[in-house]
Amino acid sequence: MLINSLEFFGVVRCIILGGGFTGVLIAGNLRGCLVLEKSTYDRRGGLLRTEIIHGFAFDIGGTHIIYSRDGEALSGLLSLVDGVVRGVRRAFVYFRGRFVPYPFENGLWVLEPGDRAEALVSFMETWMGRSGEWRPSNLREWVYGFFGRWLADNYLAPYNEKIWKRPLEEIDVDWVYIPGRLPVPDWRDVARSAAGVETVGYREQSVFYYPASGGIQALYDGALKRALASGSEVAWGVEVRELRRVGGRWVVNGRYEAEVVVATIPLPRLVEAVASPTPPEEVYRAVGRLDWNAVAVVGVALEGPAPDQHWVYVPDRGVVFHRYAWISNYSPANAPPGRSAVIAEVTIPKGRPVDLEKIKGEVLEGFERLGILEGRRVLFTEAWLHPFGYPVYTRGHREAREVVQRWLEEVGIFTAGRWGAWHYWNMDKVYTNAKQTAEKIEKIKLGEIQ
Repeated sequence: MLINSLEFFGVVRCIILGGGFTGVLIAGNLRGCLVLEKSTYDRRGGLLRTEIIHGFAFDIGGTHIIYSRDGEALSGLLSLVDGVVRGVRRAFVYFRGRFVPYPFENGLWVLEPGDRAEALVSFMETWMGRSGEWRPSNLREWVYGFFGRWLADNYLAPYNEKIWKRPLEEIDVDWVYIPGRLPVPDWRDVARSAAGVETVGYREQSVFYYPASGGIQALYDGALKRALASGSEVAWGVEVRELRRVGGRWVVNGRYEAEVVVATIPLPRLVEAVASPTPPEEVYRAVGRLDWNAVAVVGVALEGPAPDQHWVYVPDRGVVFHRYAWISNYSPANAPPGRSAVIAEVTIPKGRPVDLEKIKGEVLEGFERLGILEGRRVLFTEAWLHPFGYPVYTRGHREAREVVQRWLEEVGIFTAGRWGAWHYWNMDKVYTNAKQTAEKIEKIKLGEIQ
């Protein structure tokens, strides 16, 4: 049942703070939850929200597809959608005026022989010169020490600088070891590619799925439907302002009471809201060290068909966006016949002022520079801003996160999802984390309460 916040009274077993994908997934795995979500129902979905404008579907949180090397997670995600389109990846890196098949190290076969040779030589020099105990201390060391100077200079370093907006020396490397987060090359495939042989890397993503209609929000809506069917409820338009521990229960905003609280909202917002017990000074200091980027997504509707591409990575520092996606190629339902839709993603460091009109103009300039608009007339442009787009793994983030989460666990607040766990996770990892969180709560807390 969907409820209005003004209509709800009483105590529930579990309150979930945040009704994004993680929140509704957890609610679907637990019975009798109340989800508090600051967005209204017609603005639901968070980073999985799709807006349909004049027949064009734009995934306003950026490009999202369904894939996983974990068969159970993939099956679980697909079960949330009534119908899907199966896609065979057509992804590229835009490099020196040509589209190099992604991953870049597997697409060397399309480059000039001299570039292929330099890429392979520096790659093999790096691999042969690295000891088994080698452990990089920052992202720059990992990029150069794992891929070699040519691949790092021409793609990985400039691309990562664009997306993270920080010097790579300031970025930790623990996130690159998250399974499925980044493609890890096989040196044999790199050698074959440099010799001119077509190879396929990052195989778990080479085939993907996408909702046949409704954009990526169809996935979110499927999770929401399951949550409601489980007996959970959602209070829309409720921003979490205050949490207090009163008499063995949690009271949210002085109104909603529960035995258990699960937080999927960003950790800085969560700590700011906890009024009792008062967070210790070390927790405030730790949460202040957490870093993140906002993300602006610009959608462009075009007259004319899209090229045979899904998404493209752009390391060119002269272009504002780090990636763009022909969203109309994900499903035929995403654009009217003979027309196309493309989205571009721009990251912005936390706290920096944002001018969406300026960003829209810069994206169109970038499209002109890359030749995307050639032969295609712009019909309209829209832009969306997400203040929390990507957690940034600055050095020391793990220690800061652990201080915050350890205290939250001590006072009895569970955390989950990209922002509650503070991890740059794909949807399959979010799905698994939500399921594990629900099982943990059912076992540790709800079983004791019943």
